[in-house]
Amino acid sequence: MTQKTTPGAVTYRTHRPGDVGWILQRHGVVYAEEYDLNEHFEALIARILADFLDNYDAARERCWIAEREGDKLGTISIVKDSKDTDAARIRLLLVEPAARGLGVGSTLVRMCVDFAREAGYKRVVLLTQSVLTGAIRLYQAAGFRLIEEGGPVGFSQRSQGRWLTWQLDLDRAEL
Repeated sequence: MTQKTTPGAVTYRTHRPGDVGWILQRHGVVYAEEYDLNEHFEALIARILADFLDNYDAARERCWIAEREGDKLGTISIVKDSKDTDAARIRLLLVEPAARGLGVGSTLVRMCVDFAREAGYKRVVLLTQSVLTGAIRLYQAAGFRLIEEGGPVGFSQRSQGRWLTWQLDLDRAEL
């Protein structure tokens, strides 16, 4: 699937050259403005994106961009879990502040879950920060359950978030 259109003229497509730079830039700016996350967070995002491009497996991984009239509204990726061959891992969900509430985030999460099921994964896992309450609501609505609470995130002096690991078992998830 390379493109999907939904009501409201939002289109969803797979990544192409130039998108990864936008993903990095928007993660750096949006999360600095909203959560005071620093350049160490941006460096982590850069490493995740470089790893994705260096090791991309089109049969088992995807990165999507949500757009409307040429404006990028959001992104998400799903990759092979490095430790569990039966698991896919959601990475880098971001919805532009102006696009929140339009269903972009829930559609992106649903696309990842659908892709994981089609690719034969048994579960989907993700790591997020406790301060990202909007994203957490999306994951809960999609059926993810919290499986682990970790230590402090450490990318901000102001924001005191903790790492959270969530999982969706696909054999028990709604079809």
